[in-house]
Amino acid sequence: KIAPDLDESNLRDVAEVVMELAIDGIIVGNTTVGRPDNLLSSPDLVKEAGGLSGPPLRDLSTAILSDVYRLTRGKVPLVGCGGVSTGEDAYMKIRAGASLVELYTALIYYGPRAVSRIKGELAEALQRDGFKSVQEAVGA
Repeated sequence: KIAPDLDESNLRDVAEVVMELAIDGIIVGNTTVGRPDNLLSSPDLVKEAGGLSGPPLRDLSTAILSDVYRLTRGKVPLVGCGGVSTGEDAYMKIRAGASLVELYTALIYYGPRAVSRIKGELAEALQRDGFKSVQEAVGA
């Protein structure tokens, strides 16, 4: 499991080790210690230490996921996580290289019904873009 706070050099190192040791997969996105400028939380909360998760993490974690997919040449299964609360978010992770998508914060805010909603929205996105399966869309 890697955080989205790694720079290109660290990502390259991780990818090399993963490929060298034939690691079975990587969870990419986790939480960030950074605080995006567009956070809507109160200033006191923004100053708190610890990992940030949920929608503010989506774009950063998706960009890192795409980098890891490129660095591993699509040969390692990746689990995309960080900011997935809609089917379109899941679809973005898959297009960036995720073979699987992890939910956490969305389950807290929306409950178990979020899974079927996200699944339906994901199916619509796949169909819209002409993919017959998730596998076809991975890294596309």
